Amino acid sequence: MKKSIGFIIVSLIILSCGEANKKEQNLESTPENKETATEEKTVTKEVNNNTVLCKINGKDWQYTSSDGLVSRNSETEVRTATIMFKRKLDKGSESIQLEYDVDKNVLNTIWVQLKRPYKDGKITTAFYTQYGNKLELDPKASLSGTVSLSEETRKASGNATFTISNDDAKNQEFNQEDLLITVTDLNFSNVSYSDTDDLKKLMKK
Repeated sequence: MKKSIGFIIVSLIILSCGEANKKEQNLESTPENKETATEEKTVTKEVNNNTVLCKINGKDWQYTSSDGLVSRNSETEVRTATIMFKRKLDKGSESIQLEYDVDKNVLNTIWVQLKRPYKDGKITTAFYTQYGNKLELDPKASLSGTVSLSEETRKASGNATFTISNDDAKNQEFNQEDLLITVTDLNFSNVSYSDTDDLKKLMKK
């Protein structure tokens, strides 16, 4: 009888230890710990959603989304590839738009919009535009770049380097460093694009 009671007591102790281990394991999966894991995933996702495209005046510039359009001039038959990169901000957005002559494989035009502070700290949108055929109007300006299109996958890749002046360079409210921007190390690949030739083919059917 005593042996039976002793066996029951030992069994109860073992069961109690098992329950304690289960509780410790459950603590590792509490909502608090799950929340921490979720936060880590969110941070990673935010980083992945912003890809470094280039350097503007030596500082990395990231974009949130990209898009492309290839069109053909109805008169000259010249094909143009327009590639757009957009960066979403808490208030507003920034963008870099590149226009290439596909046939000559050269960069033709650049449009850049950046959020920049005035001297008094107020944030405004600064516009930078440069046309390849008007470089002689601005001795400080320069641009170069090439693009490659995959007709099968409708993906574009390319590069660009340019220096362009603020469209409102005479505005004395801008800080000196924002009157001229130099963009380097601009490289992109696998940017999806649409081709207006596809639409024309569909319309003919």
